Amino acid sequence: MEKFCFCFDIDGTLYPSNHVISKRTLETIEKLREKGHKIVVATGRNLSSVEKSGLLEQVQFDALVLNNGQCVLNDKGEVIYAKYMPADLVWEIIDVCGTNGIVCSLETVNDWFCVQQPNEYVKMTHDFFRETAPHQGEYNPSMKIIMAMAYAPKGYDYTPLKEIEGLNVDIGNSCYADLGLKGFHKYKGIEKCLEYFDLTKTVCFGDGSNDVEMIRHATIGIAMGQSIEQVKEVSDFVTKNCDDDGIVYACEHYEFI
Repeated sequence: MEKFCFCFDIDGTLYPSNHVISKRTLETIEKLREKGHKIVVATGRNLSSVEKSGLLEQVQFDALVLNNGQCVLNDKGEVIYAKYMPADLVWEIIDVCGTNGIVCSLETVNDWFCVQQPNEYVKMTHDFFRETAPHQGEYNPSMKIIMAMAYAPKGYDYTPLKEIEGLNVDIGNSCYADLGLKGFHKYKGIEKCLEYFDLTKTVCFGDGSNDVEMIRHATIGIAMGQSIEQVKEVSDFVTKNCDDDGIVYACEHYEFI
């Protein structure tokens, strides 16, 4: 059988509503691994968030695509690719957030901190992800910032940040938006994994707005049953909901297991 790089979003894909990966999903991933396929997590989360989620204690991954494709680590935790934000862009994010009363956090490979005093929207967001909120810290231009987050009431459109040239604003399902470099998405990081593993084909699973390009570019793009319409429209197959073992159902449909 030809070997694929299997790439999984976390929230709403690996993690159902109770944030506990089902036994059947874990067994399916292990069967894929036994057949020689590579297993990759592809997420907007940073390393700290993934570690705090407990995911790495449940599933063995061959690589982590983090920060919506701007950072890639191998199974030893070594950086095999990272794209950092220019300092002037980081300063502009901080300035625009400060002017508009928005709290923002900055992410390096190994650290994650809020520039302003964390507020209720920070707490609500990280309660949503079932993780500890980032600590408060101070930006130094020597820091290698990979990505940022902005926190505002759910439904806020983040227009002031959308007006920053070169910045991509991806609004999440809670009180936050991911702030990354324009032109970057998860599949950019996945391409680095394909080079690293010397593979050419991918099977990608996702459900949210930051999964659209990953699903679009995949050899086989699979939308979870509860996915937003934009993901379903570009997918090759719509599987069952995450809560109904959608990963298992899709792998059985394509006879990968």
